[in-house]
Amino acid sequence: MKDAERKAFIKQFKSVAKKYLPLERMKDEDYIIIIAKTPNQLVKEGSTLHHCVGRMNYDSKMAREETLIFFIRKKNEPDTPLVTIEYSLKSKQVLQCYGDSDSNPAEDIHIFVYKKWLPYANKQLKKLTA
Repeated sequence: MKDAERKAFIKQFKSVAKKYLPLERMKDEDYIIIIAKTPNQLVKEGSTLHHCVGRMNYDSKMAREETLIFFIRKKNEPDTPLVTIEYSLKSKQVLQCYGDSDSNPAEDIHIFVYKKWLPYANKQLKKLTA
């Protein structure tokens, strides 16, 4: 990808992240969810957690608004990768939810994602697309 194309791609990625910022959840929970804001954050997440989010064109899928990538962090450790989520804008479902080396997250994280964050995210998405 040429330099100008790369800059345009990063700008588009950041625009998508900003658009869906309301889907982040930072409430009175033990965990927070943060949307990926740059392709480099995907690379760092994938490298740290030993999974493919930094590769396999997830950055392109996000820039095209096919999927969104979110990072789960402990509230008191917001910079330490814990679990990565792939969320489908089309089906409004979590497609993937993995920790280190594609491991399944602990039960409390699983409950947080599916019982708290997912309904919240879908409600926020409805507001954005209304």
